[in-house]
Amino acid sequence: MLFIGLYMAAALLGSLIPANRDWREPDSGITLFVETNGVHVSLIVPMSAAGEDIRDLIRLQDVQRPDLFGTYAMIGWGHGGVYRNSPTWSDVRVRDVVSAVVGSDDSLLHIYHVNNPAPTPFRAAFRVSTAQYRAIIRDIRRSFRLNAAGQSSAEPGYGPDNLFYRANGRYSALRTCNNWTSDVLRRAGVRVGIWTPMPGGVMRWFPQRD
Repeated sequence: MLFIGLYMAAALLGSLIPANRDWREPDSGITLFVETNGVHVSLIVPMSAAGEDIRDLIRLQDVQRPDLFGTYAMIGWGHGGVYRNSPTWSDVRVRDVVSAVVGSDDSLLHIYHVNNPAPTPFRAAFRVSTAQYRAIIRDIRRSFRLNAAGQSSAEPGYGPDNLFYRANGRYSALRTCNNWTSDVLRRAGVRVGIWTPMPGGVMRWFPQRD
């Protein structure tokens, strides 16, 4: 209980201390989104914009129904065991949770195809500069674990509009799915908390617009 209390206190403190304190959203640029399901925060980016195109990694032929191939990709990174075995949170297995807490190199990117996204109560929009957007895409590219042929490796998801892709990175209690999202933004110069293992710690930096 002491460990859990210290962890939660550190998560709160880390989410309140800003990295890139002086960042301001530009008047023009590329619109991105962050979306939460209450446990996990994903980053939503265009499939193609500003000379960047990720359709070589997230391919049309990977989806079960080509008509669902998105204009945007909702991208989350996480623990492979939890992702594969937990289409709903009630399916989460204790051994996968233990593996996630102590650390595992079994990581996946979970990709949902999204067409023409708009803000919702669980999805916030924000803009970044072209240079920041390109840095974000470079970071996302580095998260894909490529095979010997230099291609991303797709696995079935939970339905026809989403897939898993094998990923780089070690998941642990210190680097969670939500840390991945905020780390990508922080490294690009966007203002976020310095350590955000919880979803609220990410979403607090992206208020809903009227």
